[in-house]
Amino acid sequence: MNKLKEKSGFVVKLGMTAAVLLFTQHALAAGTTAGTDIINLATVNYDVGGNPQTLIESSPTGNATAGAANGEDTTFKVDNRVDFTLVQVGAAHTDVAPGDTDDFVEFLLTNEGNAPMDFRLVATQLGSGDGAVNTFVDTDVDMSNLRVRAGNGGGAPVLGDDDFVDEIAPDATVTIYVFADTGVALVHDDIANLELVATAAAADGIGGSLGLDLVDGAGSADDPDAVDIVFANGALVLPDIGDGTEADRDGFRVQSAALEISKVASVISDPFNDTTNPKAIPGAVVEYVITVDNTGLEDADVVIITDTLSSDVSLILDLYGAGDDVLIVNDGVTVLPCNADAADADGDGCALDGAALTVGEVTDLEITVVSGTLMTITYRVTIL
Repeated sequence: MNKLKEKSGFVVKLGMTAAVLLFTQHALAAGTTAGTDIINLATVNYDVGGNPQTLIESSPTGNATAGAANGEDTTFKVDNRVDFTLVQVGAAHTDVAPGDTDDFVEFLLTNEGNAPMDFRLVATQLGSGDGAVNTFVDTDVDMSNLRVRAGNGGGAPVLGDDDFVDEIAPDATVTIYVFADTGVALVHDDIANLELVATAAAADGIGGSLGLDLVDGAGSADDPDAVDIVFANGALVLPDIGDGTEADRDGFRVQSAALEISKVASVISDPFNDTTNPKAIPGAVVEYVITVDNTGLEDADVVIITDTLSSDVSLILDLYGAGDDVLIVNDGVTVLPCNADAADADGDGCALDGAALTVGEVTDLEITVVSGTLMTITYRVTIL
């Protein structure tokens, strides 16, 4: 009696609407909101001896009572498919300068699951052993005052915003900012890399608070009356298809003045050879040229050159005119000859206090070496 009989008509008719509904929900499982009740009812129609019988509706526990409204719906809840992405914005580091505050890198976090979620955010600074980020290897320096802030869909948030994502809806994207300050001790081409980790948390429905981290339900059987958790983020490699976290990396590149200084000595004349192949003997004149080359991307301001003269030489005075002992040329332009007098009494920016020659007295001559240029300071001494 288990066979279907074409003639006598033991014909099973499942409700077509329920069948289509089941198929549709299976196909769009990632898009149906978690917690949605999937409800349907099957019916069986049949004949006995050519006589139609009263239909029987289904029940989860089985139903034999004929007639409409005697069955019971079969219901289950759609579970929470936890899926999301976290990616840095662009593929380049943020350029910063020593002393900068509130510079930031950006990430985009997108909820690709089927339920609202909170996200816990943690930023960690990396080191040289953690590999390259955007082709840059960390130079084992750190930024200061690292702060993670969740944006509101666009534009940099105020610094008081939450350091977590609160109630992000399915298919929504939020911008995450990691703010930092740049220490004044950092130098040109220092690299500070960081990693941002987002962990899925429960949307507790309480605005301004972070829910508890979600726990994958892979270790327990499906409960049709509860919303189970399935981690689906990351590569779909069974049996481990996700861990409820996503991470990406970005970083800061210090762009500053990069100064290289050289000092070259050339013998100009001596008492016996004059200017023909002179030698550095007592009485000889030697010219010093100090070069400051700025190969960085930022200007070097308040440049001060200090050179302590040897006790075996004496500075030649008035070499470039009356009272002009030192020649300054900055970016090809002669700034001025200046008088190396005690304590810079005449206020021209040069001073000779004992054996210490200073060029660029802050109160009298503030020197800037522009990015990509160089400055030379020239003076002569006599060997004693």
